[in-house]
Amino acid sequence: MSQAQQMVKHSTIYAVGNISRQLVGFIMLPIYTNYLTPADYGVIGLLIFMVSLFEILLGGHMFQAVPKFYHKEEERQRKNAVVTTALLVTLFFSGIACMIMAFFANPLSILVFGEQEYSIYIIIFSALILTHALEQYGLTYLRIIKKPWVFFNFSMLKLAMQLSLNIITIVILDWGLMGLALSSLISSVAISTLLIAYTLYKVGFRIDTKAIRNLLIFSWPLWISGFIGLYIGSSNRYFIRIFSNLDDVGLYELAAKFGMIVSVLVWSPFSQYWQTERFAIAKDSSPYQAYSTAFRMILALMMISGIGVIVFSQLAIDIMSDPLFHPATKAVPFLVLASIFQSLTIFNNFSFMHTNRTIEITKNNIVTALCITILYLVLIPAFGFTGAAAGFALGSLIQYSYALHAGKKLYDLQVSQRPLIFTTLILIASSLISQSIIPDDFSALPVMLSILLAIVSSFFVILISIEKKEIEYAWTAINRSTKR
Repeated sequence: MSQAQQMVKHSTIYAVGNISRQLVGFIMLPIYTNYLTPADYGVIGLLIFMVSLFEILLGGHMFQAVPKFYHKEEERQRKNAVVTTALLVTLFFSGIACMIMAFFANPLSILVFGEQEYSIYIIIFSALILTHALEQYGLTYLRIIKKPWVFFNFSMLKLAMQLSLNIITIVILDWGLMGLALSSLISSVAISTLLIAYTLYKVGFRIDTKAIRNLLIFSWPLWISGFIGLYIGSSNRYFIRIFSNLDDVGLYELAAKFGMIVSVLVWSPFSQYWQTERFAIAKDSSPYQAYSTAFRMILALMMISGIGVIVFSQLAIDIMSDPLFHPATKAVPFLVLASIFQSLTIFNNFSFMHTNRTIEITKNNIVTALCITILYLVLIPAFGFTGAAAGFALGSLIQYSYALHAGKKLYDLQVSQRPLIFTTLILIASSLISQSIIPDDFSALPVMLSILLAIVSSFFVILISIEKKEIEYAWTAINRSTKR
């Protein structure tokens, strides 16, 4: 197997494993939205935000540092020492973060939820800071040693455990919010324990004190950037709770599950390939056609999938959830747009990666965080969770615009923005037609109209995004394959 074939094969397996773990929440939506109230679902969203915040501030994650220093060493023992040293640092910082969050559960409950009764859930979720860190660390090691099928098997095992435990605790035992919290904790503890046991079995236990300093120096700027990124993507839950209520947090959380589909199913698999391939393309004497083709291809795929999500989300939410959750459809179009612009921002960030000016990414995040705070303060008090979604979409557009403008000065990818502008207009038009013209009921006519709208809109996206010669090439390839 060639290196290129191995890269594609491994990337595909990793992508499927990552998608399966992220889609647990989406697969469980019919249960969550029928056995939990919007307020319960809002509590979960805020708890996840708190865990993520403590993970970034105090977690000491070494996920990006370990591969760099692992491959830098030549001897097997020194490579293994990097792994166990980073594991020890991760365990230390994540353990501290876990204890701090649990110790201050009561004041945190009052600060975040406005009342003390949720402190028990904060204590339970605080343990996830440690288990999530160890879990991600173990999965990172599997990617380093190129064990994609082991990675896939662990991902499938966690998916099966979470689904089973959720059904038992929420549906059968009817424990509600507590059932969801306990099932999340049990599955994460089990998987993280197995992964770390596997890692230590492979590398032993050897500490390199000199490596600790190198790991921390490399990682601390990433903590800052990660914190700002978390604020941009998740702080809206807290603003909604402050300026609205927990029910609105739950509605936003449900809409966000649909908004993430584009990123998880389309951008994430593409990113697995593009993260490494873009550096190889940059070595060519004329890489710009490859950049343009990649941009237009991923743009078309995300826009088509985004149109599908928007057009069918109303029917899906009406079918799978209690009527209390149905208003969530109003926020889905904004969150789909936000997901697309955030993904394309990552695409344009290559200008900074290629020129070693990653500080521009941090600057972009800071500017976006300031703008998005203003948008939240203006829009959430007036429009609730829908205002939060609109603010997030506008903030993501600002973030993309900054990356595009600043990137051109350093390393211009020479990608035309015309397809993005016109396909965005098509997506917006599809959303307006879907929400204002198509009837809001699950019958033959709305379903057929939704399918027709999605097909027509996708057709125009393809015409705008894909060049004529690329369409002719694809059509020729299809004809050849059908004649065989």
